[in-house]
Parts: sequence; structure tokens; C-alpha cells
Amino acid sequence: MTSTDPSSPVSSDPDVSFVLGAASEAAAAGVAALAEEFEGERGHLRAVAYRLLGSLADAEDVVQEAWLRLQRVDADEIDDLRAWLTVVVSRLCLDQLRSARVRREGYVGPWLPEPLVRWSGGGRGGGRGGEVDGLGAGVTGSGAVVGAIGVTGAIGVTGAVAAAGTTGGVDGQADPADRVTLAESVSMAMMVVLEALSPAERTAFILHDVFGYDFTEIADATGRTPAAARQLASRARRHVRDRSVRFEPDPRLRRQVADAFLTAAAGGDLAGLTTLLDPDVIVRSDGGGLARAARRPIFGADRAARFVIGIIDKGLVDAGPQAWTRPVEVNGEPGFAYHDGTQLRTIASLHIVDGRIAEINIVVNPDKLRHLTAASTHPA
Repeated sequence: MTSTDPSSPVSSDPDVSFVLGAASEAAAAGVAALAEEFEGERGHLRAVAYRLLGSLADAEDVVQEAWLRLQRVDADEIDDLRAWLTVVVSRLCLDQLRSARVRREGYVGPWLPEPLVRWSGGGRGGGRGGEVDGLGAGVTGSGAVVGAIGVTGAIGVTGAVAAAGTTGGVDGQADPADRVTLAESVSMAMMVVLEALSPAERTAFILHDVFGYDFTEIADATGRTPAAARQLASRARRHVRDRSVRFEPDPRLRRQVADAFLTAAAGGDLAGLTTLLDPDVIVRSDGGGLARAARRPIFGADRAARFVIGIIDKGLVDAGPQAWTRPVEVNGEPGFAYHDGTQLRTIASLHIVDGRIAEINIVVNPDKLRHLTAASTHPA
């Protein structure tokens, strides 16, 4: 008989306890199934968030917040989980971008995204004349992040929509020649251009031109009408086209140019280095006020070559025999990592077009290198 004492726990009734236990198990199973579905989308969501924010740490935070929000709704009412999560992540990123624009207006020097690095299994460079090996197959320096973000290593190979695997449809508004692949969209050169877009333009461009979502879904993410979302993407596309962001399609040529660059720079060969640079090359150096870096971009082959050799000379003076350099892949493009003993000091990427280096993007801000420290051990 069930006790009539108000203080007696309801669970003292075996039948009630059984029902509660079964309900609890069913709820736990439902959460576990939902978590498994979410984990299947994590890489895609992180890829979207990184392209919108340029920060791995912020991208991870946004994706985690999307999971918390998913737990607060009835998932059975969601027809397309990936599309729903992408809208949530995009809205969260929009909020961050709006506040980030204010912070970055006061940023010290040029701003560059946190680099995604694929480490070479070998290759080291030392002082003058140090031989630099070509980039090997390598291992992913940030766990599974590089692969999940969509950096496949070959610029222009991965089709945006097919690789992303989105359910969003392409409405045919963009010329296929203007569409951006996953690898291209994460390059330092493209990320710098995206930084000049408004938050809403950047969101529309990334979701439509990179991941293939239609403007109805983009309207949900940006809080605009589908027609307004189409205009956002169109303005962003014109801006990207006006900036003439082009890519060298031959990965072997990119690697050859990068190896020649490292050899000339390590050897102090000013003439040889200058011939590898586009006459209008631009060098950006991001120290964020936390490390020594050029406060303004450097333009022109001669000035760029002298700057590169100058910082190598300075590094050798500071670190001496502890200085070493190795080729790496940075955001899908060739680059190099400079170390002072066991300390990673610099990540640089080379944007190569028509066989010449058009951009050199250098990250020395220690806050933007922290996520790479564990993977940057000397390949002795």
C-alpha cells in the first residue's frame, strides 16, 4: 500500500519508481542521440564560424553555445538540424563580429586571423645557408581542426558546396567563376578581404558563395528578407572581385616558389628574393601590440625583400644558434614557422599568384599562436 504520509517520497511506490526510471533512461538516451547528431555537424559549424570570426577559440565557443541552445528546444520540431544549427551559429557570429569591429578599430597594426597550420614531418632551417626541405605529408598541428575547417591543402580543388555537404541549395545567383572554394575562402589573403566587409555582408557571402545556402536560410541568419540577403551577398562579391583575390592553382609551383623564398631569405640573397616577389607585393605583420611587428603594411618588392631579410637578421641576433625555421602549410597555402629554441615565434603565409609572391602575411602575436604551441616541437 502506498503511504499517505506527505513526507513519504513518491519513489517509494515501486510502480512510480519504475515509470520515473524508464522516463529518465529515455530522456538520457534522447540526449545522447542528439549529442551524437550534433557531433556529426561540429566540423561544419566550426568551419562556418572560423570563416566568419577568424579565431579558432571564438569559433569553438560559438559552436558550444549552439549546442547549449539546441538542448533548450524540442529537437523533434527541427526539420533540418544542420541548417538550424548553421543559422544559430551565424547569428552568434554576427553578434561577435559587430562588437569585434569596435575592438579591431583600436587594434595595434594590421589584423590577421589565427593561423591554421599543417606541420611538416621534416625540414628545418637554421642560420644563413640553412637548407630548407620541401613540405612533406605532415600531420595536422591542431588536432582534427585543419581538416574539419576545410583546408584540404590544394587551393582550388575542393568544391564549396560538394565539400561542405550542406543541405542549403544554390539559387544560381552567383556566376560559377565567382564562387569560392572551401580552401580559397580560408586563405589569409581572402580572410583579410573578408575583414573589410560588414558583418552581414560577410555572413551572406560565406553562407552563399562558400557553403551554398540559399537566401531564405541566409535571411533567417541575418534577420533580413531573402531579397536583402541577396543584395548583401552581391555587394560582398563585388568587393571581393574588386580586390582581385586570385589563386595559383598549381600546388607544386606554389611549393617551389615558397622553397626558393626560404632559401633566398635564409641566405640573405636580396636580389634572388626580390625576383620571387610581385612588384606590388604587400607584407602584413600582426603583432597586436604584444610582439615587435610593422605597424603598417609594407608595399613593393624591394622594401618587402629588405624587411624580410631584416627580420631574419634580427631573429638570428636574438636567438643565435637556437633559431630554426621549417616549411609549413598555413590556411591551405605555403608558409613557414620560425622558432627560438622550443618557442614558436612566427607563422608566415605566402600568397602566390602567377608564380610570384603577391602577399606575405606574418603572425607574431603570441595570443594567436598559443593554440599551435603543443604541435610545434622541433622535428629532430
